Amino acid sequence: MIPGGGIGDGDIDGKVFVHVIDNATDAPLANATVAVSGNEQKVTDAKGFVEFDGVDGPQTFAVELQGYRPTVWAFANGKNVTIPLDKSTANVAQATLSGSITGWDPMGLPMNHIKGAAVLYSQTDNLGDEGNDIATPNMMNICGGPQCNWTVNVRAGTVTLVAAIIDVDTKGTLSQADDTISIIGWATKTGITVEAGVSQSGLALTIVEAGNLENLTVDYGTPPAALTTKGAFVGIEISDDEIVQLPLFDQTTNTLLAPKPAVFGATASLRLTAVAQTGMGELGAQSIVLRRNLAAPTLAAGEWLTPPVGVTATRDAASWQLVTGAKLHQVQYRDAQGNNLLEITVFDDKATSVDVPLLVELPASGALTARVSGIGANLDLQDFSLEEDEDELFAVAAQPVQIP
Repeated sequence: MIPGGGIGDGDIDGKVFVHVIDNATDAPLANATVAVSGNEQKVTDAKGFVEFDGVDGPQTFAVELQGYRPTVWAFANGKNVTIPLDKSTANVAQATLSGSITGWDPMGLPMNHIKGAAVLYSQTDNLGDEGNDIATPNMMNICGGPQCNWTVNVRAGTVTLVAAIIDVDTKGTLSQADDTISIIGWATKTGITVEAGVSQSGLALTIVEAGNLENLTVDYGTPPAALTTKGAFVGIEISDDEIVQLPLFDQTTNTLLAPKPAVFGATASLRLTAVAQTGMGELGAQSIVLRRNLAAPTLAAGEWLTPPVGVTATRDAASWQLVTGAKLHQVQYRDAQGNNLLEITVFDDKATSVDVPLLVELPASGALTARVSGIGANLDLQDFSLEEDEDELFAVAAQPVQIP
């Protein structure tokens, strides 16, 4: 089994070994149906394992298991293939934390300014992890007033909390439309162990001293011309699987007052996630770059990928023109509610189309969106581990099309 999923052990030359695992836990998945190149189907054993004979060269693997989202790896060429599956209905392990900020002082701002704080939690480095996107009802993670008492829903595991201390300039009006927000400080609490369903209260965040703050500048470089709406997250990598993402609250500036990485540990480092899009939400084109191990004060986005063009999609197939600089391509089919129904990853950097295998055929009716992406990654597509090589991903560019 390859950690996190992956491909290895040379060309397929008559036999291929397939493991199917849970993407969140790496646990083997029994009773998953696996089809190779649309022909023979087999079911995984208790170890999530199945073996196919009489196959040579690149193959398309389709995997289906009740309770999990169907997944396809197209044109994969390795004797050993480990495919991770995501649960189709997420049941995110989470809990509620609450507390205050030690030394909170609501005073000291000019007239018509309000002091507040927004509490955020650290994320994992697993792309698509729904535990990274847990909402807190009624925006209880935003606090102010005399005490600044906050509540936030977070994922299970080891969590760091950060509070962006903000200055809201109301301009002396009741309308929020003209308000501007600037970050004037941060507070943190590291190393919180969170168990699913177990609430914790009385947690106190500590304000970061002024000497441990620094001004960072995001250099967006030259995003694709049509993608005029930009945004960024400054990440602080605490460990291999814990990242604090600090958003630019004020989208009119490319500077951010942030805690120095050392606040979170001696080995913590900076990363940049920069986004450029057409501003049309889920229906617009988008490009994302990810840069790791950066140094203050300037975080440079560098080279971007341009979203695919010539994208067409039906319920049976999708096609596109190659994205320059992309190592592989991917097609995600989503329903009208945004649920991800099927994910097809194409492991041939020259392929410009893919068919939907019969094993994982899509619903015959109902509006769908096919999101075609080019992915930039420093990977050997015949020898990689998604878990060990996750740092090699550096860019994604996507173009969605609607299917009536």
